Amino acid sequence: MWDRNPVRLSLLHMLPAVAGDHGLTLDPLLARAGIAAHEGPAAPTVVTRAQICTLLQAVARQTGDPTIGLTLAAAASPQRLGLTGQSLLSGRTLRECLFSHARHMPGLQGGVQFRLQVEGKVATWHHHMLDSDPAHANVLNDGVAGFMTRALRAVAGADAALHVALPHRAPAAQHLYEDTLQSAVSFSGGDELALSFDADLLDRPNALWSGVVEPDPAQAGGWQALLPQTEDDDHLVASLHLIFQSAAMSGLLSLADSARTLGYAPRSLQRRLMRLGMTFESLLDSWRQAQALQYLAHTHCSVGKVALALGYSHPAHFVRAFRRWQAMTPLAFRRSVRMRMS
Repeated sequence: MWDRNPVRLSLLHMLPAVAGDHGLTLDPLLARAGIAAHEGPAAPTVVTRAQICTLLQAVARQTGDPTIGLTLAAAASPQRLGLTGQSLLSGRTLRECLFSHARHMPGLQGGVQFRLQVEGKVATWHHHMLDSDPAHANVLNDGVAGFMTRALRAVAGADAALHVALPHRAPAAQHLYEDTLQSAVSFSGGDELALSFDADLLDRPNALWSGVVEPDPAQAGGWQALLPQTEDDDHLVASLHLIFQSAAMSGLLSLADSARTLGYAPRSLQRRLMRLGMTFESLLDSWRQAQALQYLAHTHCSVGKVALALGYSHPAHFVRAFRRWQAMTPLAFRRSVRMRMS
C-alpha cells in the first residue's frame, strides 16, 4: 500500500512538546520522514500520510516507547486541529458530534472513511485510513484511538464503557493500553480502527454543546485542495535529500525505503523522477558526490567514516564511486584541497 493521502502537519501540533519532554531533537526525526525543519508541526504545511507514519515510528524508536501514540493523543488539543477537532465536540448529541467530525475531516487529512454501525445495543464507530498499511500506521492509529476515547467520554460521560479494536499487532503489553485508555482493548489483523460502546450513548445530550460548527470556506475544497502542495517537484527532490541524509546514517538508504516514506510505490517514484529528467540512482549519486566533497574538504572524518555516512556498505565502494566523480581517490582530493588552502 502506498499512502499518498495528504495530511496537514497541524495533526502533530503536540509533537514538539512531547519530543522535548523525552529529550529528543525534532529536526533529525523530521528529516527521516523527508520533512524540512522549517516545515515543522507548528506550520500549516501538508505532507503525505506515509511521511506522518514514518515520522511517528521514528519517534517511537527514539523514545523506546511503542505506546508513544497514546502519549501524543493525551497532549492533543481539539482546538489546534481546526474545525476537524472542534466539530467533534460541537454536536447536540454524540451522534451529531461523530457525523460533524466526519464531515470536517477532509480539511485535516484525505483518504479517511468513517462508518457508524449499530447492532442491537452496541454501536461501533469505524475509522479507516485508505491505502494505509496498518503496521506502518500503528503509532498513528494509537494516537487516533487515544484522541477519540477522550473525546467520546467528554461528550458521552466519563463513565462510558468503550472497547477499542486496533488494526495491528500489540507492540507492548495489552494492559498498558487498557490502563491508559481505560477501555477494553484488542488487537487484530484488520484494516481499520473500531470503537464500540453502548448504542444508547449516541443520543445522549452533549454537555459540552455550544452550537454546530459551520463549514470553513477556506477548506471548502476538502482534501482535494491540499493535493497541489504535495506534488511540487522541488519539494519532492528536497524531501528525498532529507531522507538520504537520515537513511544513509542508519544504513536504510534504498529506493524501497525512500518510496515507502513518501507514500509511493517504488516504480511510481522512479517514473515521477524520470519525468524530471533523473532517476533515483542518479539523484542519489549526485547527492553522495556533493556530500563527499563537503566531508573530505571540511572535516577530518576518515574515508571509512565518510563511506558509512553516505550509506555505502564498504569503503571500497565509495572509493570506486569517488574515482568516477573526480578521477582521483578521496585521500588525494583531501590533500589537494589542503594544499590549496595552505
